[in-house]
Amino acid sequence: MMKLKLMTAFLMAIMATGSYANSWDKNQQAVWNVVLKSYKDIEKRDVNWTDNWVTEDAIVWGNSTPMPMSRSAVKRWDKFQFADGSTNNIAEYSPAAIVVHGDTAVAHYYYSNGITTKEGKQMTVHGRCTDILVKAGKSWKFLSWHCADEPKKS
Repeated sequence: MMKLKLMTAFLMAIMATGSYANSWDKNQQAVWNVVLKSYKDIEKRDVNWTDNWVTEDAIVWGNSTPMPMSRSAVKRWDKFQFADGSTNNIAEYSPAAIVVHGDTAVAHYYYSNGITTKEGKQMTVHGRCTDILVKAGKSWKFLSWHCADEPKKS
């Protein structure tokens, strides 16, 4: 029953965001494009993705870390984790809301990742993120984010 409720809520969110995304202005579209492009580099396991997409003074925090991390710490941990032998087979990102206020933007969205571990086990992970981006010249860069996987079912 809980699984059905979660699936229904997820589908409703996707349907709602589809119409929302159609009404975005050029800044909201630009922010979402940066989010998607950054994930392309992450999916390729490019440890330098932060150099392209994240401000030098960024501070980020996710549910997998005990404390906030700097851009250089994210890069060190990515280098360690990207070498674990797992493969990100499929990923989807669904926007929930994006607000742009001057040179600052906040993007809320859902994610789903299909992963194959180095042992060959397939896993699916769902969650949500809130990203804060700032205008850097003519493009957007991440200043902060918080992402959290859905809690594991017991």
